[in-house]
Amino acid sequence: MTVGMDQADRHGHQPKGHSMQSASPRGRREKGAVPKISKGDFAPKDTENSPAVVSIESFEYTPAYFARWKVSASDWMLLLVISMAAVVVRCYKLSNPANVVFDEVHFGKFAGKYLNSTYFFDLHPPLAKMMFAAVGRLAGYDGVFDFKSIGLDYIAANVPYVAMRLMPALLGAATVPATYATVRACGYAMDTAALAALLVCVENGLVTQSRLILLDSPLVFFTVLTLLCWSMFWTVQDRPFSRVWWAWLLATGLTMGCAASCKWVAFFLIPTIGLSTLHDLWDKIADQSLSPARWSMHFGARAIALICVPVAVYIGWFYVHFAVLSTTGGDAAALSPEFQVSLDGAKQMVTDRDVYYGSEIRMRSTNARSGFLHSHLHPWQHDKGSGQQQVTIYSYADANNVWVVEPAYNRTVDTSQGLVPVRNGDVLRLRHKTTGRFLHSHDKRPAMSNDKNKFELSGYGFANFSGDSNDNFRVDILEGDPDIQGSATELQSIYSRFRLVHTNLHCMVFNSRKKLPKWAFEQIEVNCMRNCLPRMSTWHVEHAFHPNTTAGAPVRKASYRPLGMLGKIWEYNKLMADSNQNLIGDHPFAARPQHWPWLRRGTAYWGGPGRLIYQLGNPLIWWGSLAALAVFATVRMVLFLLDKRRIRLQLGGQRNQYISGAGFFALAWTCHYVPFFLMGRELFTHHYFPALWMAIIVMAFTVDLVTCRLPRLLRSAVYVAVAAAVLHAFHTFSYITYARTWTKDACLRAKWLPTWDLDCEHAIGGLKGTVPPVAEPVFVDSKPENGVDQAVPKAADQVSNDPKYVQPEFINLPLDNGSGNKMIQPQLVQALPADNDDQAHNEL
Repeated sequence: MTVGMDQADRHGHQPKGHSMQSASPRGRREKGAVPKISKGDFAPKDTENSPAVVSIESFEYTPAYFARWKVSASDWMLLLVISMAAVVVRCYKLSNPANVVFDEVHFGKFAGKYLNSTYFFDLHPPLAKMMFAAVGRLAGYDGVFDFKSIGLDYIAANVPYVAMRLMPALLGAATVPATYATVRACGYAMDTAALAALLVCVENGLVTQSRLILLDSPLVFFTVLTLLCWSMFWTVQDRPFSRVWWAWLLATGLTMGCAASCKWVAFFLIPTIGLSTLHDLWDKIADQSLSPARWSMHFGARAIALICVPVAVYIGWFYVHFAVLSTTGGDAAALSPEFQVSLDGAKQMVTDRDVYYGSEIRMRSTNARSGFLHSHLHPWQHDKGSGQQQVTIYSYADANNVWVVEPAYNRTVDTSQGLVPVRNGDVLRLRHKTTGRFLHSHDKRPAMSNDKNKFELSGYGFANFSGDSNDNFRVDILEGDPDIQGSATELQSIYSRFRLVHTNLHCMVFNSRKKLPKWAFEQIEVNCMRNCLPRMSTWHVEHAFHPNTTAGAPVRKASYRPLGMLGKIWEYNKLMADSNQNLIGDHPFAARPQHWPWLRRGTAYWGGPGRLIYQLGNPLIWWGSLAALAVFATVRMVLFLLDKRRIRLQLGGQRNQYISGAGFFALAWTCHYVPFFLMGRELFTHHYFPALWMAIIVMAFTVDLVTCRLPRLLRSAVYVAVAAAVLHAFHTFSYITYARTWTKDACLRAKWLPTWDLDCEHAIGGLKGTVPPVAEPVFVDSKPENGVDQAVPKAADQVSNDPKYVQPEFINLPLDNGSGNKMIQPQLVQALPADNDDQAHNEL
């Protein structure tokens, strides 16, 4: 990134307190270096007295300029006014509505979990949630209110919700003066900085998001702060390795780590800052005044501040997260047993270590964490199936998960000398203890796939039938515990990781992670798959017992080892990645990235009598910022083509400033927007907010460029007109931002686009305009840990009477649209209903 000279210098006057030194990324020189100046270094500005086009032959190189921003009294006064206005806009009627709104269902509940030290899982990093918990504790929240459904009354439950909403509101307000400071650090005048701050201040979508207990306001705040610090770092490039230079560089890394600790969207700051850094370091190579040792110091400083510091901050917040959430909870079942036993109150699994022929074992899918190999007295009912007994994966420790290890078909083992251990490469059979049938595979397609490399797994056998060769599986031990002797050669509980390979079909017992239909009790499909990767075909024995073990004889035991802190952080982040990848569905307010910039639709958050909250941005700002990006791309392309013709437009003397400043934020916008096209997960308009802020900066720079040659009075009139237009739009849509009472006619008039699906029936005069919505609970079958079937309410899509007001982000209970293969979160397999023959136990 390069920053330009102050706009007050557009007529050739050097602003007081500003230095004007060669400071382009292309050959930026350190203080004390003698620059190589050509006659083109101070090419005439494109003003009324200078030509609009300058031949490229008139100079060798035209650098951009930067000006160290010295905050004036006018700046301080304007910052004060801007900050006060931002606080008023964000905090106006913050208590309205006094009900649980949108994702407050989740993040309010998570704050309570922190206060009670009860473990939970969420697919977002912990910092923003811990900030809500800290504010809640200071405000007197005891963590008892569970935020279980949209529409619950805060006041009746005595929840300090206003204080908890105040934190994101103040962070949202802080982004407004931070925007002003960022634009000023880029060398622009106060009017352009004030315009950018105003656009951020009255952007309805950002205002809506910052007034609720949601993660996006902290995310946007730390993202803005990161780019502000990076901009300020560029203003001190002539003072390398000074205290202020180090301060802004380290602050960039610190805030980047905090942003990533709120939501993973902030990871897009890595290419944004990284590309700018690489460009700078590449240009420094061409600077002959820099020795290789000095260049290496620049590289090392940036590596420490922009890589090591953010990683340390990110890991540090997870240390705090796990230090606080020390007690086991229901969500812990989503994680590995090693993770679970590291929590206070978790049950430690202790079992026989050695697996013999004749042992009764319980096998767990190692990497999917979705449960145990299971069978029950129900046949496969799909058209492709055999009608034999179902074999599935079930999440609870259950009597129907127990299998007996027996020799292969038509083979025996000599037990005259004692028990015979199972060794790597042994061919064996597994007999289901409850039903007596053998684990079996054959040339039949499984329930959830037509892949020719996948085969059905079933339980097969009947009275007086000894089985057949399709019951035979080979044990391939992939790895053992390096600290446990023999675990890589002999099958041992917990310590040996192995695959079961069907000897006839040469397929492996494979966890597909797909949810089966109701006739299979919505348990998880397991099949036999050829050429599969080890990740979903790896198993381990969690429990082993041999009935012929001599009473009183010493039996070697095995148990899970608790994970260390770094191991917990690594596993938790892998589960976060899996959860994000599996967050698929058909939510009515989901929106794909191609619809975001032109604001095709918003998101319904809450509805009440005569009022509603519908997250919709200020359309003039969204469309204006999109247009500004298009203008920048066009200008950049035209300049590139003209440069090839050896013609250089000066753009009113603003070429270097505009190309460097707008170019950097256009790059930042690209890095924060384009990657979403590669994501298959469900997405929503609020994912665009960080990119929107960057587009707003480009919009302010573009307005400055367009008006740079206008007379001062006319330029001011354009700025006032832009401000008046966005203020009018802000007021128009303030009804759905602040949940203000409005009429159905006013609501209908506010539908500027037919795709804006505002529910005007909640307005006065609508069907729901006078009748308070009743949040009726929606029940699904679920099974708690105690094994008792009961109906429990959904926590995410229970809202008002309007079925459109559902939870878009992630669901607390498993939902499915009928395809049978959409799991919202891996841990939710724990809520699958038991079948009629299962007897659940509290053994996890």
